Amino acid sequence: MADYKKVLNIYKNEKGFTLVELLVAGAVSIVLLGVLANVMTHQGNSFSVQNQVNQMQTNGRAATEFLTRAVQNAGYNVFRGTRFLAASDHYISAVYDEDNDGIIQNDEVMTFAPGNSDSGGGETFNIKPFFDRDEDGEVDGTETATFPIAMTLTSLPYNIYKILPQKTGTGVTRHLMAKNIDNLVIRYYDKNNNPLPSGVATDLVNGVPVPRPPFNFIGKEAELNDIRRVDIQVLARSQKPNPKNIDFPQGNYVAGSVATVVGGSTYTDAFYRETFTGNQAPRNLVMAPWGKMDVVASPVTVNCPDNTSTVTATLVDEAGEPASSGVSINFAASNGATMTPTVSFTNSFGQAISTVSYPWSKPNESVTVSANSLVVSNGKQYPVFSAGTTNFQSGTGTFTDLFNGGLDPNWVELDDPNDIDAVDTDAPLDGVDDALIMTSPGFLTRAVNGCSWQKYQVEFELTPSAAPDPNPFNATATPNTFVGGYLRYVSANENYSFLIYKQPGGNCLPGDGRNYCLKIIHWDGVNENNIVGPGAGAEIGIDFDDGVRYKMLAQVEDDFLRVKFWDPLALEAGNPLGLADPNPGNWDYTDGTFVNVFRREVQDATIASGQIGLIGSGFNAANVIFDNFSVTPIN
Repeated sequence: MADYKKVLNIYKNEKGFTLVELLVAGAVSIVLLGVLANVMTHQGNSFSVQNQVNQMQTNGRAATEFLTRAVQNAGYNVFRGTRFLAASDHYISAVYDEDNDGIIQNDEVMTFAPGNSDSGGGETFNIKPFFDRDEDGEVDGTETATFPIAMTLTSLPYNIYKILPQKTGTGVTRHLMAKNIDNLVIRYYDKNNNPLPSGVATDLVNGVPVPRPPFNFIGKEAELNDIRRVDIQVLARSQKPNPKNIDFPQGNYVAGSVATVVGGSTYTDAFYRETFTGNQAPRNLVMAPWGKMDVVASPVTVNCPDNTSTVTATLVDEAGEPASSGVSINFAASNGATMTPTVSFTNSFGQAISTVSYPWSKPNESVTVSANSLVVSNGKQYPVFSAGTTNFQSGTGTFTDLFNGGLDPNWVELDDPNDIDAVDTDAPLDGVDDALIMTSPGFLTRAVNGCSWQKYQVEFELTPSAAPDPNPFNATATPNTFVGGYLRYVSANENYSFLIYKQPGGNCLPGDGRNYCLKIIHWDGVNENNIVGPGAGAEIGIDFDDGVRYKMLAQVEDDFLRVKFWDPLALEAGNPLGLADPNPGNWDYTDGTFVNVFRREVQDATIASGQIGLIGSGFNAANVIFDNFSVTPIN
């Protein structure tokens, strides 16, 4: 009981907060909350201000960068028209090959101008660009039009738009580049640092052009080519004023500039402002300001047996406009090629046409075609020159024909088209023709490839027909029975051939045990002139059995004519090195490494170049199968 009373007395002695204490605590809390709210408000305002400044700087830098980049690259890869199409104190139009593909497209004709909306109205100026309107990969003299560009200038601030001509018609498309631009001032100078355009007002203190009144190059378009330096001044402002609405110090717009059109001459508001400047020289200056010439060959790459390409030289004046009709242009070509005609005259598009021809003296040759002319500017004649290239090559460097379904279109059959037929040599037969057989028993069967080169090697496979063919090559061979190929074919009466023929009634050479011969001959239409090569005689005995697929390789290099013949399977089986095909550059087999390689090598320069062909002659010589034909240039 005593303990209970003791506890009760303790609770009776406890006291709470007084009213005064509660009032003091509340007041302190209110003060602290006010301080905290003020701090948070200040931080929020600071963040908003910083965000406004960042956006303003981004817009100002973007506008300056777009403009200076356009000036720097203006004229790059531009042939038709000028690098600057229009210019003033507050807009500029430039052309350059932004994607470096050699062709100007519509999105590479760039005009930068201020405005309040995407639509056009108010001030208007025109540009006349050349670009690939029909998207055929070329820009000809007709691919131009006049595009009116209008600017809506109703209130500050402005936007900066990149304006592109549309591919069809004369409309334009606007793309927003930068917002909240208070003012834009562009100034131009020539090579002597004189202000442009001529007659522009200048500041009496520093001599810089001033837009009082606003200046442009309308009526003075020729002076656009004289621009050598461009100064750019962009005045950007924040989207919103200072949140405390404190007036900033008064500022002045450049007198007569685009800002003064709707903004007066000064500003006294609470917006943040910052000036961004850039100065840039166009890097792609015209080498000859009185005119330019371009030379293009079509096709650029000529594949054998074609040997010509059309060359078009286009002449334009200092404004990029086509030269007048009747201007003479002289043509020339390198590396043994010829131009026909050597002098041609411009048409209404400023174009003159000639043809470059190459005799295929060497394969894979790059020919330089050049053109020059004199143009008149300000009563004086000035020379212009340009050059281009065209490549003469046999496809990718090698002509290959697998005889799938017959002769390649580059072949010309010189006899009855029924003399050479497509056959199927696969086993088992799959019904797909993949080789050729000479089937006619006529006196001569032949076909030539249209390419006429100087240095090359030709390789193909040939197989004497085996049973059940009723007329195999070696069954009843008679004199004049042969099969092989042309090394140099100029005409039926002027050619070199490498031949396999059967020696009737005995060995090719006394005592060698071989009835077939390999030789190189020169046929002049009357006589078959055997050409004697290294070693004994003009021919060598070889093995040539029915059903065996042999390989032949012939080379012509300078005045050397070479041919070799072998059985790849026999070599693979008997050669300790496992080399089925002899090295094309190896023609010395005296060491006995390849005992079954038969070769002839002669030296004769009577015919410098000619076509390559297949040939067979005699009653049964036609029954030989040809396959896997290829010609490889020797550089």
